[in-house]
Amino acid sequence: MTQQLVGINPRQQQLDKIVFFCSVIQHGSFREAAEAWGISAAAASRWIKELEGLMAVELIKRSTRQLVPTDAGEMLYRRFSSLLPEIDTICSEVGSMADEQRGVISISSTPLYAAYYLREIIAEYMEMHPQVNFRLFIEAGETDPLHVDFIIRAKATNRETEEKDSLLIRRLLLSEPLYACASPQYLARCGVPEEPEALREHRCLYASSLVGGNRWYFRLNGINRAVTISDALECDNSEILRDMAIRGAGIAYLPHSVIKAGLDSGELQVLLTDFVASQFDINLYFRPRHPMPARCQAFKEYMLRRTEEIISQQEIHHGR
Repeated sequence: MTQQLVGINPRQQQLDKIVFFCSVIQHGSFREAAEAWGISAAAASRWIKELEGLMAVELIKRSTRQLVPTDAGEMLYRRFSSLLPEIDTICSEVGSMADEQRGVISISSTPLYAAYYLREIIAEYMEMHPQVNFRLFIEAGETDPLHVDFIIRAKATNRETEEKDSLLIRRLLLSEPLYACASPQYLARCGVPEEPEALREHRCLYASSLVGGNRWYFRLNGINRAVTISDALECDNSEILRDMAIRGAGIAYLPHSVIKAGLDSGELQVLLTDFVASQFDINLYFRPRHPMPARCQAFKEYMLRRTEEIISQQEIHHGR
């Protein structure tokens, strides 16, 4: 059986006047009730008249100096005043949610940051705040900022690819250098590029969302050189690109943290070492909200701090 939706009728729209009516009966005076509510005595009298008009019944006898509820007024006060404590409790609980660590935090994150940082950070935070839940979307493309609390995206930065103005607030989570790299097997088979422009003759592996697509940037002596590479393989997952490069599929353009193990093991080799490549940034984006919900504000600060701490721990571990 389909449940019929109950609409809001005009009487329900006068709930504030009913609550004020209860206050008048409790105080025994229009003037005292009006003072408690911060309204004029004339407004107080008008509210009660409007309420009586809406209900089509007299609620208060005005023939004596003392306010006396009619039978209808007495029933309304008796039935409704018992609900006031519950209404106060509901309003208090709803209002307190703005100051409490509870509710849902939704995040859209690039796969790289989610794998290397975010999964650890969220796990820690959920343990500290059991009443906070998360919705995590792992995606490299664009996301509607109205549908999530935070967006985490990767970007290669250089003077020619400055970020466009955005209504979103941006906070830098981490920054590290990008390197062109390939396996020794691929280089033995296809040759070692000595200039960025030589990359056009090679099979290149790239992520459109990771470093700006098939346009790679290098700098030498303060001069930027942009190269549009061949599109042998496009993939939005940096770890897959790394693994493909290790297997000899081509040249990749990846952050240092992703390829470090491959460099240490000799499975990958850095190319174009005379040139400075782009810087790889991962940024946190969020809408300006005043105030931002407490759960989001607290998690944002925790995420920024813990990302910095994890990077420091990694540098100590690797002896940097």
